[in-house]
Amino acid sequence: MKTKWMAATALAFAFALGASGSASAVTLKAVHYLSPKHPVGLGYETFAEEVKKNTNGEVTVRIFPAESLLGAKAISDGIRDQVADVGFATMSYTPSYYPYGVMLNDLAMVGENDMAAAMAITELFNLHCKPCLAEYTKQNQLFGSGMSTAPYVLIAKNDINSLDKIKGKKLRAGGALWDRFAKSVGATGVNVPSSEMYETLSRGIIDAAVYAVGGLKTHGLADTAGQVVLLNLGSFRSGNLYSINLDTWSKMTTPQRAGILKAIPVAVVKTVNEYHAGDKAALELAKEKKVPVVQPDPALLAARKDFVEKDLPGIVDAAKKKGIENAQEFVDKYKELLAKYEKLIGPIENDPKKLSDMFYNEVYAKLDPATFGVKK
Repeated sequence: MKTKWMAATALAFAFALGASGSASAVTLKAVHYLSPKHPVGLGYETFAEEVKKNTNGEVTVRIFPAESLLGAKAISDGIRDQVADVGFATMSYTPSYYPYGVMLNDLAMVGENDMAAAMAITELFNLHCKPCLAEYTKQNQLFGSGMSTAPYVLIAKNDINSLDKIKGKKLRAGGALWDRFAKSVGATGVNVPSSEMYETLSRGIIDAAVYAVGGLKTHGLADTAGQVVLLNLGSFRSGNLYSINLDTWSKMTTPQRAGILKAIPVAVVKTVNEYHAGDKAALELAKEKKVPVVQPDPALLAARKDFVEKDLPGIVDAAKKKGIENAQEFVDKYKELLAKYEKLIGPIENDPKKLSDMFYNEVYAKLDPATFGVKK
């Protein structure tokens, strides 16, 4: 009789434990607006795998890619309102929410290492810029990580690899920064969506696209381009790859939050490396298609450097007019962090594990999962 009672008690305890375990389980709805095979999409797959592993299966991530749950411009509001729990929030789509994020877009040509940029932005926002975090708190979100696409270059119809040849040409500019650069070298910036690059380049509406090398493959530009000039014209950085709803974040346990903080740097490194892989594949395609890929003329390199130096004061002044009083300090710290990560990345740039471990130790290990971003 005693044995039966003990067995029944043990069984009841097991059921109670199981119920407790299931009660603590969390499924996160994660959104981005790109293909599952895009670098961001592949990064999200890695994020989901790492979160599940780090939390012993307590937290799972269900991914809604390609605008299947929220459109690109609706993601920030959707995370704020808990339509999704985590997502890729592109700050330039809602510029009034994120003045500091928009400023990052203007700084896209400061620093040429995209991996360093993603890490520097993450540290800048999370460890050194309380007003940056306040922008996200106001939107009921956590700033999970910075990001950077692969570098933009010149994908041209014909030879434009000199100051004389680029003068008077029409360059596809994806933002005000590249429009200003075009003017600085005597060219004209044309606002063309990336989806229309192939048609406008093939028809001569533009003479060159300012875009990542990967566009040769992803946008079919290898079929109409006559030259690629590897002039590093910065990269898109005005995004929070892993923006997390604060209510969702606050309801999770401390170990669950810790597991997510460990997953993010692995996913960010994966994303940046996939951008690199895309560029490598595109360069192979250029070779097959016999599209010349050339190093920039020294005069173009000098013009780029001169432009960045002269453009910075205007960026700072414009930011101050928008209410960012510490704009100069923001820029100075960003440049300092870029230099720091360029140095740290150098010896380990081909080792994803060492890169993500370094990134974690430099930023995420310094955030206390018991309190960071948790609503009081």
